[in-house]
Amino acid sequence: MDYIIYFIISLLFSLILVPKVRAFALAKGVVDKPNKRKIHQGNIARLGGVAVFLAFWLVIISVSIFNRELLNFSGNKFLAVDYNLWAIFIGSTIMLLLGIIDDIRGVRSTTKLLWHFIAGFIVVGLGIKIWWVHSPFGGFLTIDNWSYLLVPLWVVLMINVMNWWDGVDGQASGIGVIASIVIFILSISKFVDQPSSAIIMIILAGSLLGFLCYNFNPASIFLGDSGSQFIGFMLAIGAIVSGAKIATASLVLGFPILDAMWLISALFGTIALLTLGRAELKLLSLIWLFFVMIVAGIILSLKAKQYGRK
Repeated sequence: MDYIIYFIISLLFSLILVPKVRAFALAKGVVDKPNKRKIHQGNIARLGGVAVFLAFWLVIISVSIFNRELLNFSGNKFLAVDYNLWAIFIGSTIMLLLGIIDDIRGVRSTTKLLWHFIAGFIVVGLGIKIWWVHSPFGGFLTIDNWSYLLVPLWVVLMINVMNWWDGVDGQASGIGVIASIVIFILSISKFVDQPSSAIIMIILAGSLLGFLCYNFNPASIFLGDSGSQFIGFMLAIGAIVSGAKIATASLVLGFPILDAMWLISALFGTIALLTLGRAELKLLSLIWLFFVMIVAGIILSLKAKQYGRK
């Protein structure tokens, strides 16, 4: 029941904040202007990620004030706040500020990539690691020392996957809603049982769904880099702290990640190695995400019935 409350509150905060951020962006001229490569008509406000960020952290802070133990990931604390939560806050704030600057005046791609890695290294430095993976021969393999390489690479990949996918109304935010709900479901399962990560993911889902109401075609506001980078960062971290590991997000975002590989191959002139064009990959990814959404809905329904019997 608490999860539903967190979801509804974050949804309402987002619904309230998005119009205010939109009005601010329009007043300050932070807009996406139409051109030959874009299909939207008129100036569309950017900075939608600011509203999502604020809605998310307002609820997280409220939860922490009423019960700090609910967001206890590692047991190690600074100023009564868990190290992992500090990592998520610092990393997501870096992504937000970097995105705002990029939305307003532009940032070189190499500079953005550098800050993506910095956020990744901050996260792993504050204790968010991939501690183990399943061995194909049975049992587990301890790989925590490799986390100092794997976690930043994973964070950078997810940030850029979501950034590249923020090209169609409702696409990046819709993917974010679906992926966060799937990670939430895994977090509350008896196999994972991570209530702290479940709280974060359901609040993220509510914040994104509120924004999505304004981002459907025809969109009245865009995420901007501030939003796409925030979503990518949060999904990357959510997949790790949930205990579901990277395989979770890779399953949900399989085709978007493949699409990112398509872009990388194009940059290096090896596009002929891939048999599918980018348009086909996007179509397949949308079909796949629709399938994942249906499965997630079925699992949520079963979970609701399970809790109803208790």
